[in-house]
Amino acid sequence: MKKKTASIKDVASLANVSIATVSRYLHGQLNRMSAETADQVKNAIVKLNYVPNAAARQLITHKSKMIAIIVVNIADSFSTELYKGANSVLERAGYATVMLDTDSQQAKEKQLINMVGLNTYDGLILQPLSSDVAKIKSEVRRDLPIVILDRQLKDSPWPQVISENFAASKKAAQYFYQHGFTQAIVFSSAIAIASTRQKRLKGIKAVYPQVTIFELDEKMLQHKEIFAKLEKILAEKAEKTVLFFLEERWLLLFLPDLIHANLLPNKNIEISGFADSSLISSIWPSAKMILQDPYKMGQKAGAIMLNLLANKQNIPHTSMVKTSFIKKD
Repeated sequence: MKKKTASIKDVASLANVSIATVSRYLHGQLNRMSAETADQVKNAIVKLNYVPNAAARQLITHKSKMIAIIVVNIADSFSTELYKGANSVLERAGYATVMLDTDSQQAKEKQLINMVGLNTYDGLILQPLSSDVAKIKSEVRRDLPIVILDRQLKDSPWPQVISENFAASKKAAQYFYQHGFTQAIVFSSAIAIASTRQKRLKGIKAVYPQVTIFELDEKMLQHKEIFAKLEKILAEKAEKTVLFFLEERWLLLFLPDLIHANLLPNKNIEISGFADSSLISSIWPSAKMILQDPYKMGQKAGAIMLNLLANKQNIPHTSMVKTSFIKKD
């Protein structure tokens, strides 16, 4: 026979106090009762193994102590590090976080944002697929604190945390140009939809106006075809070339092919781009990478979310996290 679950009424009866007193205890309002009364309630809760009804409490307080974090793709270490950084800050403040993955699909992003609005999340940290403010606004179902991650949105009503993109890619491009690399080839996911990639490409084109660009399908369907085209370009043009990857995962995809085809090591070919971890440097130590810090970006987004929840003023509209250009020979 199933054991009956204890109710708040049972706790109040055993502790010989009112239901209101038990409720105050559960909400941490110990200053509104004596230490003796608090001990009575605590002992009754332990004895009855009472578990508060979270759903009922949310109806009363309109707070769930839960934050939704929507990321672009959990297969990308950048997205998972964003989540881990935000969670490290929010968890310490007593919030539970839920990571939701759009899998780089616009329809799924809309579905998830809608779902967050229909549930009792206290806030949303969003790494959006696109930089379209109107589209995001249309998907948000209710007024709740929102922090944007990894996108610089024009006319955004929400605070946003971004990585250094334009200046970082320009600095790296200048380094290669000064060292005699006259050709730049760029690998990226679709550039037009994301401000992050647009800024990175703009930084490279500030040094290399004529750039060969390979835009890659998120499902990596054209991998072999694109590599064959790359080999042909490198064979036809005998000039020093830098292969610039706007996202770490594309370099991780192509690096084995570059090594296997004996394109690396080669004094006329260098690899570079944005890295989210030390993985590239571990595989190919001479790679000259722009090292991002997605964990720190997530931490900053978590801190901003706490400030929004506390209704603090003067929250920066845009917070930038610096990058480092690593040039090991």
